[in-house]
Amino acid sequence: MDTCSIFHVLESRQPELCPYHDVVSNICKASISSITIDRDRNSGYCSTDNYDNCALFLAKTLRTK
Repeated sequence: MDTCSIFHVLESRQPELCPYHDVVSNICKASISSITIDRDRNSGYCSTDNYDNCALFLAKTLRTK
């Protein structure tokens, strides 16, 4: 597979969503109070594979250990 083909595959890959993000109700199930997610947090963490840098996700992970 050439470099161009690999880049195309990576570009078309769907990002992994946060497992605690309820897409239907737009609620963060990682938070203790089940807060509604604002647009900035959603686009920066919840809807990308960068969710493991979210403070709410990290706090939930630490609480469950």
